[in-house]
Amino acid sequence: MKKFLLLCLTIAFCFCLLACQKKNSSETAGASSLKRFQLKGNVVSLEPEKKRAKIQHEDIPGFMDAMTMSFTIKDDANYEKLQPGDHVEATLVYDEGDNRSWLENLQISKATAPNSGS
Repeated sequence: MKKFLLLCLTIAFCFCLLACQKKNSSETAGASSLKRFQLKGNVVSLEPEKKRAKIQHEDIPGFMDAMTMSFTIKDDANYEKLQPGDHVEATLVYDEGDNRSWLENLQISKATAPNSGS
């Protein structure tokens, strides 16, 4: 009877270890589905209700050609500073797992006003 109980405990322990390994590997897989790219472009317009900015961006090597499209901005403080015409550099994060993307590490260069003198 003791041998049977020991065998059952050993099997239960092995199942617990397998369950933990599957959880850890799925967490790692989720992290590896994120791809990061450098983005440079100019803000065309803002969508405050969605916290998105339409940006005319340069080529993103290995990801997409130059175009104008909207991006979600993760950082509230930086979003509040954005204005149409601003130049931005940011990290474009793309999640292959659920086909979402957003910008983080936003650096903003304010648009310069046209020279009124001369």
